[in-house]
Amino acid sequence: MIQEKGKMLLKDQAYQKIKEKMIGGEEEYTSENNLVLEMGMSRTPIREALNRLQHEGFLKILPNRGIVFTELLTEERNELVDMRVAVETYSLRQAADRIKEDDIKELSRIIELQEEAYRAGDFASLLENDALFHHYLLEIVGNGQFIKMYRQVRERQFTVRAGKWLKHQPDVLQIFIEEHRTILNAIVQKDIPAAIQYLTEHLEKGKL
Repeated sequence: MIQEKGKMLLKDQAYQKIKEKMIGGEEEYTSENNLVLEMGMSRTPIREALNRLQHEGFLKILPNRGIVFTELLTEERNELVDMRVAVETYSLRQAADRIKEDDIKELSRIIELQEEAYRAGDFASLLENDALFHHYLLEIVGNGQFIKMYRQVRERQFTVRAGKWLKHQPDVLQIFIEEHRTILNAIVQKDIPAAIQYLTEHLEKGKL
């Protein structure tokens, strides 16, 4: 039983590590052999993780050729943006009467962490705190299904090519941080319609 639990743990670790490699890395191709060497794991958990990622549409396993990290089609990318706009603007509207001073402080702190990461060139931390800003707004409402949907959609958005593109667009990343600040300022002023408009415009920049 303990052995089975350990196997599951390794499989999950491999899954997360490969996904992080896809999002933040420069590579569009890899191989099972490379992953075994990089991660210091046996083939079994890596192979199980790869099969799961292929089933979820994150990559393709090509026999005798290796592994290709997939790119979102324009239509799918735009549909994911529409889903986020619907969920996040509805949640912000519902959160209007629930936002406390502590929430404002926490959102401001998250933006400051983004700014620090931007100055340090820490792409992974910047993306993590970008996600945290949006996640926190959803947590104020506390709708577990919305939070689950947000996580799934955001993960799907950030494929290897999306991550690569953002990594080499520092001006765009700076604009995203400024837009978070604009959204927060509207919330502080209790101008929720403006905050919803800014949030919508911010998210729709993810369309192609």
